[in-house]
Amino acid sequence: MESKWKRSAFFWILAFSFFLTAPVVILRARGYRFDLSRGVFVYSGTITFKTNPQDIEASINGEINDSKKLDRINSSYNITGLVPGDYEIKISADGFQPWSKKTDVHSGVSSEFWNTLLVRNSYERAAYETGGIEKFFLSPENDSVAYAKNSDGNLSVKIMDLEEKTLSNIFDFSGWQLLREDEKENIEWSPEADYLSIPVEKTQEPLTHYYLIADLETEEITNLNELLGFRDMRSVRWDPQEKDYLFFLSEKKLYRANIKNVSETALIAEDVTSFDLAAKKYIYFIKEPANLVFQSSLDGQSIIQTTDSFPDGSNQKIFRTIYYDEDRIAFIGENKDLFVYNRGEHEDYFKKIGNGVLGTHFSDDGKKMLFWTDNEIFVYFLRDWKVQPIREENELQTITRYSEPIRNVQWFWDYEHVVFSTGRFIKIIELDGRDKRNCMDIASTNIEKPFMIYNSFLEKMYFTDASGDSTDLHSITFPEPATLFGFQI
Repeated sequence: MESKWKRSAFFWILAFSFFLTAPVVILRARGYRFDLSRGVFVYSGTITFKTNPQDIEASINGEINDSKKLDRINSSYNITGLVPGDYEIKISADGFQPWSKKTDVHSGVSSEFWNTLLVRNSYERAAYETGGIEKFFLSPENDSVAYAKNSDGNLSVKIMDLEEKTLSNIFDFSGWQLLREDEKENIEWSPEADYLSIPVEKTQEPLTHYYLIADLETEEITNLNELLGFRDMRSVRWDPQEKDYLFFLSEKKLYRANIKNVSETALIAEDVTSFDLAAKKYIYFIKEPANLVFQSSLDGQSIIQTTDSFPDGSNQKIFRTIYYDEDRIAFIGENKDLFVYNRGEHEDYFKKIGNGVLGTHFSDDGKKMLFWTDNEIFVYFLRDWKVQPIREENELQTITRYSEPIRNVQWFWDYEHVVFSTGRFIKIIELDGRDKRNCMDIASTNIEKPFMIYNSFLEKMYFTDASGDSTDLHSITFPEPATLFGFQI
């Protein structure tokens, strides 16, 4: 009798345990978690992040998380089953600077961080013996670099093969020097790397623009001003389609010229203050006095007006036109005011968005525009951005500011980070402003104002640095090489 009673009691205990735990198991399987602070079951949330490098350690609120799993389809990590609330996530890897951010986790929602980037504490450098380098310019094929050096009133320009680290061309210009940095003119390669245009001024006659054309095959040097018969020239740009052709401004007139046949020099338009080449088949230029924008075929035979007015009736001289497409164009005026023309998804805008602006770049997809002043970096959103963090068209964000001057501002390849330099440091900062923007040092240099170019195709950072008494070109591989299914690609 006692044995029967014990069996019955054991059965009911098991039954009671089943009915007590089954709902908990079912709710947990369906993504619910018990919130101790509120004493109720709530639908859990997730934190998803994609990192470079991939071999990382993640902690949530200071505790190492062992449940992270790598999704091989998109190489992301998912931390699931989180009770809604505030969390601090920290991602670290051996030899890297840590990344951290606070986030709100909501029921049934994934808090996503798709561009989590860690920077090494130090990088192995490749050094190039360039001796006294000031500025450098990568070739269109990214296999060579042209670099310049001013010394005792004389200019030398050299071409180096980046892989072999050997010189292929050396050009010496006695009595010449590169134009000053504030002139915003640089050495420019022709599209097929046949020529270099080199903006210069005479050592004993500054403030007058000249252009020297270096033929890399014959090593001949041509004074473009003398060849074409123009004393005043600026904004020399190579034709993107036809070899030997280039464009330039002279006394507010836009010309196209053939450096092998000067008789083909043709006037395209008058009263032009700036222009930009677009989609390898158009020229966009702006004309005084109303600052109207025009589109022209490269040969100047077909010209159409694309705008009817300029913002706020501004009649300041426009020094730079930066084209993305016919719907998105930026302009920088003589007062360093930045204007943007944007035919958006919701509205059309043509307005001033910044002052004291030194430069601007569109993102590759045309959804964002980066611009900067001496001490601040900004991003303006030209289209809605529907991936976390969500941004809206016509939104302007201040990314960072420094008391020291900011230089070498460029997009990183993911267009969710910006690389720049300030003082002796080369840095990278994320656009994601949730909680804070992680900013990390990529490299420190021995010179106060390193010149730097990030090449997204090669995934390399090139910069100048002093080695003893010599300033040379250096490079690092950045970021870490990507992997696919665990294999490096």
